[in-house]
Amino acid sequence: MSRLLAVSLKELRQLRRDRLTLAMMLSMPVSELLLLGYAINTDIRHIQTVVLDRDRSAASRRLVVQMQATGYYDIVGDVENYEDIARALRSGRATVGLVVPARFSSDLTRRRPVRLQLLVDGSDPQILGTAIDTATGLAAARSAELTTPGLPQTHPRPTPAPLSFEPIILYNPEQRTAVYIVPGLIGVLLTMTMVMLTAMALTRERERGTLEALIVSPATRLEIVGGKIAPYIAIGYGQMTLVLLAGWWFFAVPTAGSLPLLYLLAALFIAAHLALGLLFSTVARTQQQAMQMSFFFLLPNILITGFVFPFESMPTSVQHLAQALPLTHFLRVARRILLKGAHAEDMNQEIAWLAGIVAVFIAAAAVRFKKKLL
Repeated sequence: MSRLLAVSLKELRQLRRDRLTLAMMLSMPVSELLLLGYAINTDIRHIQTVVLDRDRSAASRRLVVQMQATGYYDIVGDVENYEDIARALRSGRATVGLVVPARFSSDLTRRRPVRLQLLVDGSDPQILGTAIDTATGLAAARSAELTTPGLPQTHPRPTPAPLSFEPIILYNPEQRTAVYIVPGLIGVLLTMTMVMLTAMALTRERERGTLEALIVSPATRLEIVGGKIAPYIAIGYGQMTLVLLAGWWFFAVPTAGSLPLLYLLAALFIAAHLALGLLFSTVARTQQQAMQMSFFFLLPNILITGFVFPFESMPTSVQHLAQALPLTHFLRVARRILLKGAHAEDMNQEIAWLAGIVAVFIAAAAVRFKKKLL
């Protein structure tokens, strides 16, 4: 027992000297608590909605206000035709398109049944259910207000509801979860492997004693950083191709858009994570520390980027934090290209974010790396 306690005391003293590992051990429970307790919310609200109002009456405007008052819909603009709705859904500016038919007000006044169209982006099954269910409940409540009360019990047939919604599901009409998960899985796997591979790049050189060869070489810091990143880009493309082929073969994931465009934008995503992994390797002293930092970075990528939990349901502060993660933007890029057939002009904001993140990560890694033994 005394020898066992002596070895345990020695291990605790070594752990105390490893401040990076100790800090991550203490911060991991707190970060998990904050992310799971504060950021994760399965009650989806603030669904971005565009409106095609062909009636332009007081009754149609009242209906739009009632939808927004539920807290589940955020009206982000009016459109002129169906093509504008499709463009808004394809670019991610909106998730739902409401179409109010002509003669909406007059038909309600005459107690004639009215059907409104609700075009919903079906690429996210979680938002899809909330959008349709909320609209159905709103239609039932509004119909109860409009239906003439006091019908006799012996009435031969029930009076039809004056107001109803006709949901039209776009991009994933079968509501298959695999169609939504597989494109996002590409980004998650690349995040996990690319960061981890490069995070151990310099630490492996340091542990093996080969860092001196890089120090005495004529290569500059940027050249060394670029040389460390370049080989893994091919590995990332190989992993991406395997996931796409497996998703198409086993789950029949559609490819509605341009694969060359997806591969081109994936280069920004891969480069961002390779640069971040290289930055981790300049901070970590051992490969174990580099691996721990990689797993620590992976946690928020799983929880707050929209891969598992709906992005729209998260608090605004968490959404701002998630904007700094490359996976947030690549998830949108991959899903829009594969499921919606989006073009480059439909993703200008996501491309700008990815390019900016890549520039920051590469610059930070280059500044951090010093051509001398640390």
